[in-house]
Amino acid sequence: MVYAFPGMVIATLFVTFPLMVREVMPVLQELGSQQEEAASTLGAYGWRTFWSVTWPSIRWAVVYGLVLTVARSLGEFGAVLVVSGNIMNKTQTATTLVYQDVENFNVAAANGVALVLVTFSVGLLLMMEWAKKRKEVH
Repeated sequence: MVYAFPGMVIATLFVTFPLMVREVMPVLQELGSQQEEAASTLGAYGWRTFWSVTWPSIRWAVVYGLVLTVARSLGEFGAVLVVSGNIMNKTQTATTLVYQDVENFNVAAANGVALVLVTFSVGLLLMMEWAKKRKEVH
């Protein structure tokens, strides 16, 4: 798993998953278990309860958490550098490419890649804010 794509994915999820939990946990705590218990009493079990009762209440929190997770994973450096090995054209990510370009004094290329990463992350965060406002209207 080290120096391979699955290891990179696991390392990134390990670092970014708390952002998802931070968004979803308060919503679940606020909801409580009364609605799920009522659905169970009325005959809904398992996945039916999740999709009919729980999911509609947490979907926006999951969307926010997913956007934050993706934005954070774009800039993840430490865990990915350790696990990926930074093998060119195999396990090299954009952040490790920036690191390599800076180490090789190719600052223009490093700035270009960093600008693309920042633009994409800011775009994701702006989409999240737009989705929040849209949710408040409806």
